[in-house]
Amino acid sequence: AITPYQLPCLSTFGDLGKHKRVFEMSYHSRTNLQCVATLLLTAISVPATGFHDCVQHQNRQSRRFERTPGNSSCQGGLCVGMHNGPHEGGPASYPVGSKDDGYTSLYSTMTVPKYPKVQDGITYYIWTDIFFGDMGYGRMNQFVPQLLLGSVLDSSSGPPDYTPSWHVHNTWTFGAHYFFEVYNASTTKTDAHAAYGKLFPADVGEMLFISFEQEYSEALKASTWTLKMGIVGDDSRVSVLHVDRPYMGIGIDWPTPARTWDEVNYTRMCINSCWELYGAVDMDHMPGSGSTYHMYVQQGGAKHFPWVTQWDEDEGANRTCATSRISQSNNATTQEIVWKISYP
Repeated sequence: AITPYQLPCLSTFGDLGKHKRVFEMSYHSRTNLQCVATLLLTAISVPATGFHDCVQHQNRQSRRFERTPGNSSCQGGLCVGMHNGPHEGGPASYPVGSKDDGYTSLYSTMTVPKYPKVQDGITYYIWTDIFFGDMGYGRMNQFVPQLLLGSVLDSSSGPPDYTPSWHVHNTWTFGAHYFFEVYNASTTKTDAHAAYGKLFPADVGEMLFISFEQEYSEALKASTWTLKMGIVGDDSRVSVLHVDRPYMGIGIDWPTPARTWDEVNYTRMCINSCWELYGAVDMDHMPGSGSTYHMYVQQGGAKHFPWVTQWDEDEGANRTCATSRISQSNNATTQEIVWKISYP
């Protein structure tokens, strides 16, 4: 039987970011009628067991970018991702690889933009991420190291609950981050959870890197992930987060357990880079400059997979005041995606 988390429902930027300021701002709702109709016929508490190529569910309202008042077409964010990927309602994704076949890795760099002229009311998350499907009571599964500014989700209580917390940052700050949501069978609600590496400051014009790498753990007899975010050329400012198990081990004893990253729902990964900017209601609240991203996807084994050669501005297109240019190049083992963002 189909579950709510096997549905081909559109994953939006709002879905990926709705955890970030859910207690701090109102949001615009959006409905996928086909998904909602099916969800009404399906019990929401059913564990997620079906493979769904990292297409995230949409069983709750999702928040969209705030738009500027009046006739302006400017809004507070934009994303780049694979053509026909989850943001566009499609299945495009890459295999994560395995111990035997070799692992797929992602390394991304971006320049730190200038500060906005005005910071009141803003929440900035600027990032490259990968995300996966879910197992058991899992409802969101996103690796998202990020550059932060304003009132932001920036920390966690750590084990065993990994409860997120929010603070205000008036200067650029970054850290490795894993965000996930879990269905709570006791309350019948979905709870947000977070794991964070150490936070570090960043300066305008510096180049940040983000990396996602797997290795096989002999102790766990399973694959594990390491997330890093740091300043290129400065080993003293590198935030590291080791993620040995999905949902930081919370799902080990679920009725349908989530125990290792080798389980089928984590065998595909979706990739995006985004400027997730809330409160950016006019140009004074926008970053004072753009940024350039270089995203490098590396195939790690002898079994090569075909590249997705078209990458789109899959959020914010024709609705943002930023200029966005995307290009890609590849050989048999490496793909580079270049994303250049500029403001008038």
